[in-house]
This record gives sequence, C-alpha cells and structure tokens, in this order.
Amino acid sequence: MRGSGPRFPALVRYAPLMWLIVVAGCGSSSVSLGSPDPDESTDDSGHDRLPGEEASTSFGCDPLATDAEVDELEMARLVFRCAGGATPEHWRLASAPAGSSFDEATATLTWQTDLASAGVWAVQVDAVKGDRTERAQATIAVADAYDERGNEEPDPLTYTHEYGLPVFHLSVNGVLPEAGTKPVTVTYGGHEFTGAEAQYRGASSSYYPKRSYRVDFAPDDEFEDHSEGFPNRRSVVLTSTFDDNSYFRQKMCFDIWNLLNPARPIATTFAVLYLNGEYVGLYLLGDHIDGEWFENFGYPEEGNLYKSVDHSANFYSTYGGAKSSWHSGYEKKEGVEGDWSDIDAFVEFVATSSNDDFDAGIGQIVDLEDIYDWWAMVVFAEADDSGGKNAYLYNDPAAPLFRFEPWDLNHSLGQTWQTEREPATYAYDFTSVNGLFLRLLNSPTHGSVMRERFADARSSVLSRDEMQALIDSYVARIDRSAQRDWREWEDEYRSYGGWSWRTDWTDHHQEVAYVRDWIDDRWSFIEGWDP
Repeated sequence: MRGSGPRFPALVRYAPLMWLIVVAGCGSSSVSLGSPDPDESTDDSGHDRLPGEEASTSFGCDPLATDAEVDELEMARLVFRCAGGATPEHWRLASAPAGSSFDEATATLTWQTDLASAGVWAVQVDAVKGDRTERAQATIAVADAYDERGNEEPDPLTYTHEYGLPVFHLSVNGVLPEAGTKPVTVTYGGHEFTGAEAQYRGASSSYYPKRSYRVDFAPDDEFEDHSEGFPNRRSVVLTSTFDDNSYFRQKMCFDIWNLLNPARPIATTFAVLYLNGEYVGLYLLGDHIDGEWFENFGYPEEGNLYKSVDHSANFYSTYGGAKSSWHSGYEKKEGVEGDWSDIDAFVEFVATSSNDDFDAGIGQIVDLEDIYDWWAMVVFAEADDSGGKNAYLYNDPAAPLFRFEPWDLNHSLGQTWQTEREPATYAYDFTSVNGLFLRLLNSPTHGSVMRERFADARSSVLSRDEMQALIDSYVARIDRSAQRDWREWEDEYRSYGGWSWRTDWTDHHQEVAYVRDWIDDRWSFIEGWDP
C-alpha cells in the first residue's frame, strides 16, 4: 500500500513537462457559481456578448502559484496570489494531495511529504469574490527518496517526472538478453505499454555497471512524446551516461547533427530510468535508427541499412592489408539478406574511381550534404570514434541514394571513449580513417563547397554563442538530476577499470566547466586552422 487517502493520476498522458509549460503559470480557468442574468448583455468589461455566450466569471484576480519541487520527507509549500491586481474575498481549496493543509487566510498550501509521496500532484485553488470564481492550478513534484531506509517504490503511473525530467519505468523478470529481446513492462507518461520488449545494447558500455538498453514497442501501442520531440516510435534507446560526467556529450553531438542536417532530426531527450522499481539514474533517451525510423521520413522501411562497426569501413581498398570484401567493417542491419551489392559498389567507387569519374558520379550514389555535415560534425566535436565507424548508411534500392546518420558519440568534446582528456587543438581532418572525406576535400568540385558549408555553420548554428547557449539549456534542465546520478555512481565511475588509471578527475560541475572551455577553445582553433 502506498499510504492512505486518494492519489491523483498523472496530469496528461504523453505530455511530459506539461506541468512546467501549461499548468505553471497559469492563466486562470474560471468557474461560475451562479446563473448569469439572461437580461445582462455585457460582461464587467463592457464587452458585448454574442447570443448564447455566457457571462465571464472573472473579476480580475488571475490567480497563480509557483510550482513546488521537493524530495520525499521535505515540506512542500505553495503560495497563491492574484497576478491581475484584484483582491478575492476569500480563497478556497478545490483539490490537493491527501494529507496536505490549506490556510485560506494566507492562500498557502503545505504538505509534509513522506516516503510514499513520490509523484507529480495537481493542486487546484479558487479565488472567490461574490458569485465569481477564478481557479489556479499548480503542481507539487516530489522526487523519490530512493536511498532512504523504509522508502516505498514509486508508482510508475503517477511518478512521471523527477526534477522536471521524464521518468522511464522498465520492469523485467530475470535479466535481459545480449541478443534478441525479452518481454518487459514499460510505463512512461502515466501510460503502461502493452507488448513491449527490450534488450541490452552497446559494445564497450556492455561492461559498464550502468548499462544501455533498447526498447521495442508493439505496432498498436507505440512510444510517443511530442513534447520531447518523439512522434510515434517503434523503438527507442536508453543510452548510459556512465562514461560522461558532464552527462550531455552525446546529446550535444546529436543536437549539432540536427542543426547541421535538420531534414531528419534524431530525437533525444534526458530521462531518468527506474528498473524494477529501483533508481538507476540519468540517461539519454533517443531514437533507434532502423528501417521504421527512415520510414517516418518518407523512405521505404525495407531499404538496405548498414552500420559500420569497425575502422575497416574506411572507404579505402585496404585496412592493415587487403580487405576480404568491399563491405569489410559493415554489418547489414536490414534489407535483402545476403545482398551487399550496393554497399560494395559504393565503397569500391570511392576507393578506385578516377578523379573525373568521382567528381561526376559521387552525387549519384550518396546524399552529399549528409557527408558534408558528417565531416563538419566530427571535426567540430572531435568525435574520433565516429568519423569512420559508428555510422548508419541507408539505401533504397528502388531509388538508389545512400543517406547517413551518426551514432555512438561518447568519444567527443574533449574526451576519448575511455574518458581520457583530448585537447581542443587537435588538427585532425579524419581523412586517414575515411577515404570519402579525402576524395571530397581534394575534389575541385566538392572540396570548396564542403569547407564553405562548415564555415557558414560556424558563423550561424555552430557559433560560439549558440554552442554555449546549448550547454546553458542542458545545465538548466539536468543539474539536479545529474548531481543525484553523480552521488549514486561517482565511486564506481572513478574506480572503473576502463579508465581507473586517470589522475585528472573532475566532478560533475567541473566537467561541465571543462566542456564549456573546450568548446570555446575548439571553435577558436578551427577558425584559425580552417581545415
């Protein structure tokens, strides 16, 4: 049992942050307590009413309160006031969590929360003057005190947010498989999904104590969260932040990609994961790139989808010796099984065509703007693990043209995949690991276009101010959640064998400052280098 008294359901299904955007702030909603005079033809403002239009019940109070955000065991407090200037005769409580108290004289609601209070709770208070009433709505968001002795697991249906971030509840019997999927229970936004399945995801992250997950949804109960940028999705990924104590590196790289190439944005947002009722921490919730994802943008789901999984996918004819095939380094994720002819022809053309043939023909094989932006993103973010491998290439055989999407961007913005520091003054253009970049940069037709496109981006969407503003937005959104995650995982982060040799440790806030400085230094370096 989760305590006595009624509990209120989540405010709006599939509307995370609605309590921040709509409820807080609060335009008033008015409720009539009496019947309007049928002979009255104007309201208090002198407005002529249309036939059948009800008289306004407003008297100019426009009541509101600032939403409260507390941890369990803390006292929540809401103070209501009139923003419109008018004074009510009295205040009246309409609805609130069980156990709270409302002082009508001071329009103040207080609630001593306990270890069963986690959730996002609606409060409604009326300002009353005569027979006119204006209603204010506010919320109390109570974060689960997961590490307190005697704590009760939060109810997934009502525990929709934690410190303003959506909460993803995942429940599984036993352990998840490394390959294939297993049925799970998923609750998000106050909705329990039917037919969901999940699996572990990741290569190096498969060894982390805080692992990554892929979650698949049934066709008739797809994941969606429009307020966070997710239309209907059949698959999403929960990417571990264990290897990044800034908590936003991968998010920032995906946002940089979306700024450079907005035609097919990859949706990502910060989210908190609870697994089998227990707090796991702060994650990056994002799209899973597959045929269904491309179908959302008008491409056939059955197209050929390849992922470059090692550095032999380099668009050269060799990698430490002769390759066994042109598609060496790629995995075929979807499409016609066993048919590699399109990716083989693509790689062979880049590796062996004459300069004239390359200039004339490359634009008929691949969307060049995708590749220009791929290069700009990895150079700008110094994403060393993503300039050759960790790339998705999609091709529709019926209307052939390869398209690119990035993945796995933890090695970026001043750190390697093992969290080692990487200087901002690294003059690396990625041509040694990507022959396609080399051919394009050396091309009299494409090289200048590629460089000018990157320079234009640095004076607009990738400007120093825009990048710092992005970081500002991340910090404003995740600071409390990141600090909670850091308290939970700091010791294991510092002792993890993959980077325990480090001596230049930073805490969360120091790492944010490090990335800020690195971005400024990188931007200045590239302007002077002009690759």
